[in-house]
Amino acid sequence: MTNGLAVITPMSEREFGNVFAKLAIQLRWMDADAVAIRSYFDALKDLSLEAVQASATELAREPGRRFFPTSGEWREVAHKFAAKQIREALTPARDEPWVSECAACDDTGWEPFECTGDSFCGRQKKHAHHTFVRVCACRPTNRTFQRHQRFGGGE
Repeated sequence: MTNGLAVITPMSEREFGNVFAKLAIQLRWMDADAVAIRSYFDALKDLSLEAVQASATELAREPGRRFFPTSGEWREVAHKFAAKQIREALTPARDEPWVSECAACDDTGWEPFECTGDSFCGRQKKHAHHTFVRVCACRPTNRTFQRHQRFGGGE
């Protein structure tokens, strides 16, 4: 049984070398040597080949870029693609779109009110304008509120 996640295989130094060489040509960095390639590989080897390739493409297309990225810059862009790759691999948390079940309380179980200083809020003496809440009538039937009560520790 699988959990729906894609398997991300580590990239080889040879695969990385091909990506590195292509980016070096695109950014006209002709001084790269084996030590430089190995150093960049060591900094990026824990990322997927797909994320490194996608980030190299983005770096090559970046307007105004005149210099080869540092390993930190490359890594930052690659992380963005790695996160996107993980998000795409995850199954959606729900099958139906999110809908608020109660417009009055927005599924919190507490309906907000405005008091203008009269006895609307229950106070009998004259007082200042204020907001207050009352228990919403939807509580017994609101699935979202009920779920939050089960997992959130109560009212």
